[in-house]
Amino acid sequence: MRLRTYAGLSLVTTLAVIYHAFNSRGQFYPAMVYLSTSKISLVLLLNMGLVVMCILWQLTKRLFLGSLREAEVERLNEQSWREVMEILFAITIFRQEFSVPFLAMVTALLLIKALHWLAQKRVEYIETTPSVPKLAHVRIVSFLGFLLLLDSLFLYSSIKFLIQTRQASVSIFFAFEYMILATTTVSTFVKYVFYVSDMLMEGQWEKKAIYTFYLELVRDLLHLSMYLCFFLVIFMNYGVPLHLIRELYETFRNFKIRVADFLRYRKITSNMNDRFPDATPEELSANRSDATCIICREEMTLAKKLICGHLFHVHCLRSWLERQHTCPTCRALVVPPENGASSSGGQHGTWSDAPRQ
Repeated sequence: MRLRTYAGLSLVTTLAVIYHAFNSRGQFYPAMVYLSTSKISLVLLLNMGLVVMCILWQLTKRLFLGSLREAEVERLNEQSWREVMEILFAITIFRQEFSVPFLAMVTALLLIKALHWLAQKRVEYIETTPSVPKLAHVRIVSFLGFLLLLDSLFLYSSIKFLIQTRQASVSIFFAFEYMILATTTVSTFVKYVFYVSDMLMEGQWEKKAIYTFYLELVRDLLHLSMYLCFFLVIFMNYGVPLHLIRELYETFRNFKIRVADFLRYRKITSNMNDRFPDATPEELSANRSDATCIICREEMTLAKKLICGHLFHVHCLRSWLERQHTCPTCRALVVPPENGASSSGGQHGTWSDAPRQ
């Protein structure tokens, strides 16, 4: 209702200023000169352009996602303020190229980023929902394809402009942003394909979590490489890009954590049969609750026993160790630290990271 009211008022004021320009100048060219030079006219026309973009964004959201869930709205609000501040820092670097087309491109970038956040959140919701209607699958696949098309078009346009001009410009910024968005979209789609494949196998695809782990590792490596390249290009042509320092640090930190988790996972699972003994039939039958794997919620006939004494399926335990290195039940370290370090450093995931079947 607020958007419709604001859009109606914006349309009335825009039509009024256009009518005034043509009525007072009489001819087309003088009227256009007036509209392009008058500050009030420019502000009203830019406001109307922003309203049109917001309406298109709302229509796209309604077409592909329908009504948003509360978690998606919270993600949208949190990310929006963060991205707005980063965009403002970026504008200070390219302030010499500030223009109306530049402002329009920045606004379009923010709206397209918001659609990407919603797509990622919706895929996460689908993965954690037992029954999802077919229409939801059709919508999310179409949505991801639409986002990839947008990313490709804007990326192609930015790279084409850079090749034609052969000089550093604000197109570097847009090319980098849409490259990051394109790789994120592809990663989200592949992750969704993994989920669908596991669903078709009735939750029996044991290597799904492994492939997902490798996918996220490759994605973080690509993003880290892109951030480094973009940082060096901007530093050589414009100076220190302050808005990239935090993103570069977070990307490097996440990649470092994933590599450490991967090396720890390979070390733990390389000799699981020797490291973790098999549970005896007496241990499985001693307590009925212990005979149920807490990860997949299914009965166990064969199980592995951790140091803390809890029992799990071997394939469930392997999938769990890809995300965490603590017991799913009591949070004790699966393998005691060799140097006596604190156990807090090995916990990077949450309960939501547990594989779902």
